[in-house]
Order: sequence, then C-alpha cells, then structure tokens
Amino acid sequence: MIDLQVHSFEEKIDFPTITDAVELFIKRDDLIHPFISGNKWRKLKYNLIKARNENKTHLVTFGGTYSNHLLATAAAGAKFGFKTTAFVRGELINNQLLSMCSIFGMELMFVDRTAYQNKELLFEQNYKDQEHVLMLAEGGYGYEAELGC
Repeated sequence: MIDLQVHSFEEKIDFPTITDAVELFIKRDDLIHPFISGNKWRKLKYNLIKARNENKTHLVTFGGTYSNHLLATAAAGAKFGFKTTAFVRGELINNQLLSMCSIFGMELMFVDRTAYQNKELLFEQNYKDQEHVLMLAEGGYGYEAELGC
C-alpha cells in the first residue's frame, strides 16, 4: 500500500506587535518536498490516488525540456512506487532538470514539436493496450488536479 500522506508544514511567526494579540502561522508549502511542493503537489496528489485506486503502476506525462511538472512527476513516481515516462517536446538535450528526472527513474522520450501537438495519439501509439498505465496531462492539468488546487 502506498502512503500518499504529505504533511502540511506550518511555521509560527513571532512578531511582538502582532502576536501579542493573536497567534500567527504561515503555511510552508515549500517544505512539503524538495521537488513536489506547492501547486505541483496539489496537481499530482489526486492523480496519484486515482492511479493507486485503479491499480495503475505507470504514469505517462508530457512537458518541455525545462518542465517542473516532469521533475515533480519523476520525484513522485520514485517516492510512491510508480514507473514514470515523459514525452519531452523538442530535440534531445541534456540539462540538469532532465538529468534529475532520469535519476528519479523517469524514461524520457523526445518527440518533435509536430508530433508533440497530438499528445493523445502519442499516448495511444505507445500505451493503448497497457491497462496499468495512467496518462497525466501536460502540466498535470485535469479534473484530479482541480480537486487538489
């Protein structure tokens, strides 16, 4: 069973002119995880729950060569036990973000910009008969992401 609990971090602020009358806390989403924080966590959380509930073991998504969504998905896959693959828009390049995705175990599939425009076709051509695969929209958008946000 995958534990998808992520704790909210709150920091108490001690500012004498304000905190004498009230207690003031700041929610620190940047402390959730180094690569899966804030809106990236919110967009992924319910997609990960959906994947777990539907017995999906492989997440496939889309993004550009500097996409923080790809890195967050790769990190979430490593943390929660999902295989991850990304269709990367554009020519094969090597940068720190994509290197981190690879370190987290994400398979990177570079596709030209024309082919990238039809993401559903890319997914279908590569994964249509694989029931254990869940497609995540570029940037993590979709119904489950809206629930998290």
